[in-house]
Amino acid sequence: MPVKQGSIVLVDFSYSNLKETKYRPALVISSSKYNETAIDVVVLRVTSRSRGSAWESKIITDDLAECSIDIEPSYVRVDSIYAVEKKIIRKIVAQLKEEKIKEIKTQLLELFS
Repeated sequence: MPVKQGSIVLVDFSYSNLKETKYRPALVISSSKYNETAIDVVVLRVTSRSRGSAWESKIITDDLAECSIDIEPSYVRVDSIYAVEKKIIRKIVAQLKEEKIKEIKTQLLELFS
């Protein structure tokens, strides 16, 4: 399954007790070149709830190049970064437009400035 930067995927995230899991959406932020060869991908958590934080980016249907999202708006948390093995990705559900990917990458850079 080719995973590109900007793909919204369903990932099997463990609960904090490490005994239960639940599929949650995440945004692939690692480069497509990296994703082609690495075992892992780097993702940002996607949630349906805004916290009013400067470290989140709203996603609406107009931000998508392909497919759709179940809950609109959804929010990408740039301060919630994970490396996950590609094998735990259940499926790709959508693809962000290039402009939205650039906006999120800019926020991510600001997080580390």
